[in-house]
Amino acid sequence: MDESDRLRKELYKASRQGDVSALIKLIEEDELVLERTITSSSETPLHIAAMLGHVEFANEILSRKPDLAWELDSEGLSPLHLASARNNIEMVRELVRAEPDVCLSTDCDGRTPLHLAAMKGRVEIMEELLRRRPTAIDKVLLNGGETILHLCTKHGRLEALELLLQWVAGHQISINSKDNHGNTVLHLAVAKKHIQIIKLLLGHDVDVNALNQNGLTALDSLTQSTVRDIKDMEIAEALRGAGGLRATEVVRTNDAHVVQVRGYSPGPQITRQRTSSSGRWGKRLNEYEKWLEKKQSTVMVVASLIASIGFQAILNPPTEFSGKPLEDREKQHVKDGFAPSPSISDSTADNLKALYMHANTVGVLGSMIVILLVMSGLPIKRRIFVWVLMFTMCASITAMEISYICAVNLVAYSFIFTYIIIATWLVLIAGIFLMHTTRILLWVVEKTGGSKRIFLWIWCPIVLIASFVILYFLFI
Repeated sequence: MDESDRLRKELYKASRQGDVSALIKLIEEDELVLERTITSSSETPLHIAAMLGHVEFANEILSRKPDLAWELDSEGLSPLHLASARNNIEMVRELVRAEPDVCLSTDCDGRTPLHLAAMKGRVEIMEELLRRRPTAIDKVLLNGGETILHLCTKHGRLEALELLLQWVAGHQISINSKDNHGNTVLHLAVAKKHIQIIKLLLGHDVDVNALNQNGLTALDSLTQSTVRDIKDMEIAEALRGAGGLRATEVVRTNDAHVVQVRGYSPGPQITRQRTSSSGRWGKRLNEYEKWLEKKQSTVMVVASLIASIGFQAILNPPTEFSGKPLEDREKQHVKDGFAPSPSISDSTADNLKALYMHANTVGVLGSMIVILLVMSGLPIKRRIFVWVLMFTMCASITAMEISYICAVNLVAYSFIFTYIIIATWLVLIAGIFLMHTTRILLWVVEKTGGSKRIFLWIWCPIVLIASFVILYFLFI
């Protein structure tokens, strides 16, 4: 082993230990020992000191050879890169004091020390680097074209992103900058489902309806997510509240704006008011239609199941359809292990049988109609067909519920049981009916430019009639 190799090994040993006295002794033995490390290894002693946090050792090297701060290792990392990632603020200050422009040095991926500090969420280090060289914020990654804002969002660094948004004004990048795929930071935040970052971005001047190269908005990115969880509802609500639209809705809105400009318009304020008003309820109806379109297979399964149950109920009706006298049926109940049911007249039993047959028939026919509509290529985009399908399905389910109540009363008549079931079902059906009727009436009124007074004149009688019908069946 020659003398230069021995000195080099001792120098690296001293850098690992942070031994300043050993460093000074080696320099006294060979004044060029620091220069030789540049060519002998990819990592200089300053890299090791920065990585391990030996501030005094690094300061001694910088006082003798400050240009070592520019040396890069095999991955293109400078000592300042390593210190920024390690969260050593004192080391960072020493390095930028010796060579301020090293803040702009980039690694193999185009990342500056500021980028690494942002990825790690080192807010204090970011503030130091930004004070020294704020233009480092404009550096863009070489591979994906991502800005430093994209990196903060990708790694979920809320405080770092909040700091950067205070500095981007007047710089080349902005909150709406896009990567090579056309994604803004909002696209990325929605894809990563970082709710706090999404709310932060929406509080600034972010383009909530920006389109990426696939023609998708941030809201589209959410709906196309393969993993759905409870966060999706909160994110969708936040985006909608900030005026977020899907790409198809953005196109329709732009088309409507062109028509208003070319044709006669009563006034820009009225036009905007109608667009936003009808759009609010139109969006909700569109969401319901798209949900129903995705659930067509489920609707088919439910309709087929109802048809099968109804057909089986006709083939195997309750034993009370046998035509036996009432006394014989009571004896058969006791024999089968049931308690004798309260007395029910033959006329009441006949009425229940007739209602059982009629309700069962309605349920089967309703489910058949639903199956036929879906199989025949139901135009799900036409709202009239959507409502026909919905009400037909509700009628079919209600009919099967009535058929079940009749069968139960034929087997073991109970006034209280029947009353509770009918009351619960009527309230449920009435609630669903009023909810959907309210939605379609609001959409129609606002689509035609009507006032809320017209809606109230239509809606109030419907509520009164529905309430009267419920009270009639419950108490009359």
